[in-house]
Amino acid sequence: MRCLVWMLVGIGAALVWSSPAYAWPEERAAEHTFTCKEVHAPMRDGMELAADLYLPDAPGPFPVIIERTPYNKNDCNWRGGHAAYFAERGYAVLIQDVRGRFHSPGVFRHFLDEGWGKLQDGYDTIEWAGTQPWSTGKVGTIGGSYSCFNQNMTAVTQPPHLKAMFCANSASNRFKDLAYPGGAFQTIMANWYLNNRAAAMPLLENRPGQGGYRGTADDWNQWHVRRIERQQGFWDSWQAQSFADMMNRTTYDDHWRQLAPDEHIEKFIVPAYYMSAWYDRYPHSVTTMYNGIRQRGGSLLARQSVKLILGPWLHGPRSIVMPRVIGDIDFGPEAAMAYAALRVRWFDYHLRGIDNGIMQEPPVRIFVMGINQWREENEWPLARAVETEFYLHAERSGAIHSLNDGTLSKQKPPAGEQPDVYRYDPRTPVESIGGDNAIEPMGARDHRPADRKSLTFTTPPLTEDMEITGPSTLELYVSSTADDTDFTAALIDVHPNGYAQLLRQTILRASRRESLENPTPIEPGKVYKLTIPIYPVSNVFFKGHRLRLTVSSSSFPKWMPNHNKFMLNNEEAPYVAANNTVYHDAARPSVLRAPVVPPQQ
Repeated sequence: MRCLVWMLVGIGAALVWSSPAYAWPEERAAEHTFTCKEVHAPMRDGMELAADLYLPDAPGPFPVIIERTPYNKNDCNWRGGHAAYFAERGYAVLIQDVRGRFHSPGVFRHFLDEGWGKLQDGYDTIEWAGTQPWSTGKVGTIGGSYSCFNQNMTAVTQPPHLKAMFCANSASNRFKDLAYPGGAFQTIMANWYLNNRAAAMPLLENRPGQGGYRGTADDWNQWHVRRIERQQGFWDSWQAQSFADMMNRTTYDDHWRQLAPDEHIEKFIVPAYYMSAWYDRYPHSVTTMYNGIRQRGGSLLARQSVKLILGPWLHGPRSIVMPRVIGDIDFGPEAAMAYAALRVRWFDYHLRGIDNGIMQEPPVRIFVMGINQWREENEWPLARAVETEFYLHAERSGAIHSLNDGTLSKQKPPAGEQPDVYRYDPRTPVESIGGDNAIEPMGARDHRPADRKSLTFTTPPLTEDMEITGPSTLELYVSSTADDTDFTAALIDVHPNGYAQLLRQTILRASRRESLENPTPIEPGKVYKLTIPIYPVSNVFFKGHRLRLTVSSSSFPKWMPNHNKFMLNNEEAPYVAANNTVYHDAARPSVLRAPVVPPQQ
């Protein structure tokens, strides 16, 4: 019932908002049946990686689409998915198990063999596929999450046969965007290793794919010899090396720079289409890649061709048509984008030379929540957005029984306004609710249970519609009784009935306030100004709604709670409760700076 209510609210508002609905081009009809078989692509070290090859039942050769995945190529069983969809439209499709996963042998090293290192499996796969008799020599790459990040890694190596990419929902930098955003460990990574049986595998070096869970006595004997030779204890030798590297390397160092395609933007030379979503972890990451290539890409073609699309969806697998219900809210029929058809249009142009008009369209397309409509733009962030300051105040908003129930206002705070003090104990963290959380509840959810345990700052009911589109920044004056702690910030759309729709939440570890490479503790009791980036959103806050900023020091299980004791590896620190203070007075004006977009005339 709630979904229906918000859908009707959104439809009603769309009738009075001036932005027109976007009409998607019709998809190209299927033309072929296809066959599928397993093939093996040789790598430069002699290893052969397994892949499923989908070929149209028609005279070749064909342009090639490649996805390289750690999630199982599925033995030619993706007949209802994107592999079949492309094959039916005249493409050879290669779905490959990456090194050390499922049917591909070797040691799985979580992207280290995907890019510009000693092994370059992405490069080798593309070049092999580009020279096969069933190939025209024009190769495109697809995939989301893992299969997008490995595209970014491989693009740096400039395979000659790579002609275009479609890259969805992934990081521009594995440390900054995924493992330790804001310097805090994001548990999605531990969750990933556990769910994919890649965290604790002592036999990984002997067996492909599933990590040797059914190892023989010889396997265990080899592991025992290895750990003695390496002088490793049981736990160190049990961990997969890439998992151990992630857990033990908590600062941005040369290891993490091996996984930083954003530091090699000038080597991106092919057309790339980037995609993410407001309830995904990566809208800031794909916009980083988009703007980086647009400004500094290594070829005129790359700079002029790069595109960006941002929808209302979650992170996760992408189907033929995108979903319209995300969490509690139905975002309407326009949210159900024909994802596969868009990718076919992209590759039809770049791999087959079909002038279908896609390159004449504006480079940026965003879904504006609230009005639930698509809108085309010429840049990101929007040049017409006005940076608007919303100051934190002690005055009661009457909106929620939180720890303080403060207000947000465009007026600066007066001198002498009293700060807000709250106790943060890492043994009892505030729960994660909705947003880009890795586990349920995800998406558009009611954040009030977490708000009540946090500091909140809420505007009065709006007297007219207000659109916020783009990244925001929170300048927060704080102190703590601890020498390290975290601060979280959440943007929320409060509906007239009190429903608090989470839009975006980010974090900053105080010891990483100046550097992710060389963290330093804070001095207990000293006031610091923290600048917390809030990743982008696009939402119309309707008349009668309120904008809320929620501030806390934890959101678990999204991020591991800070123990409030400065150590490079926080998990080795003792648990310490801290009193954290947020200041908002004339001398220390904590402020949210948000991009407010004027209504189109």
